[in-house]
Amino acid sequence: MKKAVLSICAFALMALVLSCQPTSEATSYTQWERKSAPAVILGRYVDWKAGDNPFPPGFWGNHESLKGNGCAITKDSINGTFSITYDICYPLQHQCMNGLEIMLFPGDTVKLDYNRSAFAAYEAYNRETPRDSITTEKLQELWKKAVHMEGASFEMPLPIHMKGMQLGVSRDCAIAHARSTFDEWREVCWNEFQDVVGQLDTLNLSPREREYRRMLIEQDYLNKLRNFMFVKKSWKILTDEDSLAMFEAQFTFKDPHASELTYYRSTLGFFACMNNLFGEGREYMQANGLEDSPLGRWFKELDEAKTVMTRAKANLPVNESKLDSLSPEFQVQIREMQALMKKEATNNKGTCKDLPEGKPEEWLPKIVAEHKGRIVFVDFWATWCGPCRKGMKEMESVKEGLKEKGVDFVYITDTSSDSNDWLVYVSRHEGVHYIVPEDKKQAMQIPDYENAIPHYLIYDREGKFVKAISGWPGVEKMMEELSKVQ
Repeated sequence: MKKAVLSICAFALMALVLSCQPTSEATSYTQWERKSAPAVILGRYVDWKAGDNPFPPGFWGNHESLKGNGCAITKDSINGTFSITYDICYPLQHQCMNGLEIMLFPGDTVKLDYNRSAFAAYEAYNRETPRDSITTEKLQELWKKAVHMEGASFEMPLPIHMKGMQLGVSRDCAIAHARSTFDEWREVCWNEFQDVVGQLDTLNLSPREREYRRMLIEQDYLNKLRNFMFVKKSWKILTDEDSLAMFEAQFTFKDPHASELTYYRSTLGFFACMNNLFGEGREYMQANGLEDSPLGRWFKELDEAKTVMTRAKANLPVNESKLDSLSPEFQVQIREMQALMKKEATNNKGTCKDLPEGKPEEWLPKIVAEHKGRIVFVDFWATWCGPCRKGMKEMESVKEGLKEKGVDFVYITDTSSDSNDWLVYVSRHEGVHYIVPEDKKQAMQIPDYENAIPHYLIYDREGKFVKAISGWPGVEKMMEELSKVQ
């Protein structure tokens, strides 16, 4: 009897708490434990034949998960199995180039059976069937033959066909909205968004799946806001520079509909922020004063952890009180990085240095100023960039001669670089190495930088900018450019 009374009281208290919460708050049906732990995919090709290519399907993770983009891969060319491991401290979306997606949570071990020929049939149906003729039933039938997963904390829901959810902008759409203002374009996107959300109410979905689908639709809305200028420029429908500049000035993520979105109301909303190239979700929160939302606060924590991790990766002192103030899962990864850096630092040819104090736009001038009287060769690169690695390796053959002529080498990467690989390159390449937060790189105002690497800068002995070179031109061309600098 006592237990029954306690249960009734607990239920009543819970109901009271729920009734006191703002009705606008979204309920999160998908929970994840905040911790640092590997997530593993154990894959198997069910249609494997002797002699087939042993490599797993092309893939990438959608974020660096604090430590870096790297993942360990093991392959078995005998029976068609493979494993992929991510060391993560928050969920990450694993994406294959053929459209397969797996949401990985820290500690997950996901078993994946993958039928390549059946997946090709699924893709062919999507590609060859007129969009209005695609049916959810057929999509799901083909998908079930192609993919089977077990063990995921959140198994991606079966594909469904929803009108309005279409990547890109058609030519007819671009023509229709070539002269639309941004306010008009936003309302077009919003009306489409409402139509697509309305379709969710007609589908038999679990609360968990409905929540996830809603976030994908909100992500699509944010992407299409960003598409405003693409609509103007696509197919060269609008070419007048003054008009383009006028329309570009109209763009803003400030949105009168912000309160009607839900993704920022729980940390699950990063599905709508990290699953795209530009991070529209974060910019949208900033523009609409949503930094103090649950998701906004989580991103603030992540940004603080990234700042500390940047120092750890560069083998620089870390403020212990600052580290202790971070959430435990971030602390685990940062301390692991510190231990790794301490172990590897004794073998380094290169020197890791802390970023100068000040704003990001001040970093580069201050770095160059430290080499007054010397010619400065700045190399912007990343561990995942093949041409970057090629350029670094080939410049080693002329580095000694250039040093004698007064050339200093400065290497700058960002936190998208794999931590272990970065340490290898620091150990091999003499020079000064810096690592900057990925989200601060654009703010550095790098001369002639168009978001592509490798990117090289040459400064004269007085610290004056001389030349920017995009892409690796080869040793001879680089030596020719350096020989022009006195």
